[in-house]
Amino acid sequence: MLETEPLGPLPPEIYRRRRFLALGVGALVIVIVIAVVVVVFTNSTGGDSAGTQPTTSAAASSPQLPGANPEVKTPILPPAQQSPAPTPTPVEAVVPPPVLKEGDDCPDSTLAVKGITSQPDYVVGDQPKFTMVVTNIGLVACQRDVGAAVLAAYVYGLDNNRLWSNLDCAPSNETLVKTFNPGEQVTTEVTWTGMGSAANCPLPRQPIGPGTYNLVVQLGNLRSATVPFVLAEPAAAGAGEAPPAPADVPAPAEETPAPAGN
Repeated sequence: MLETEPLGPLPPEIYRRRRFLALGVGALVIVIVIAVVVVVFTNSTGGDSAGTQPTTSAAASSPQLPGANPEVKTPILPPAQQSPAPTPTPVEAVVPPPVLKEGDDCPDSTLAVKGITSQPDYVVGDQPKFTMVVTNIGLVACQRDVGAAVLAAYVYGLDNNRLWSNLDCAPSNETLVKTFNPGEQVTTEVTWTGMGSAANCPLPRQPIGPGTYNLVVQLGNLRSATVPFVLAEPAAAGAGEAPPAPADVPAPAEETPAPAGN
């Protein structure tokens, strides 16, 4: 004989059991989910910690990037080499120049030299005149030898080839110690014959042809700025000009015939 479920409401104990059972199953599911999350998180952090611990393996020594899979092999890059720090350059102490007293020798820093040509253009065959000027540009009176032995004029070509100096063929031992007041000048004039020369005046000397040249004045190690000048070709006689007429020559006297003899 089959049993059938009773009709009508069940006793309250049955409903309470069902509620407790449902709550227990729900709590069990929540516990299982929490346990799974904890296990996954623990494994993840444990793998990262193991990757950061130093080992003797070369692969383990490289740092793990966040989110990287430790099972994937990546090339090991050598550590970047840092450039060495620049070595500081030692700075030499600047020694101030000695204080110049009145009557001391003039240093080069207190003098200026320059050359002056008597005119900017000459003709081959002329004898240009050059003026050498020495000026005290300092603030104190001082003295300096400006004699012919140390003060010289030079002529250079535009290729910086030395062509002439007034000391080549007329060397001098003359000394002229001059006391310069501030702003005072000393001038010396020399004449160039237009012939080339070299030290000790080797012969034969050759004339300098037409062109542009530079005058330089030098006092010891102090040199002036270059002063350009021109040597021009002599002007030729114009085409078609008649040659000059010869000088008048008196005509010879006519001979007077001798009288016929009787």
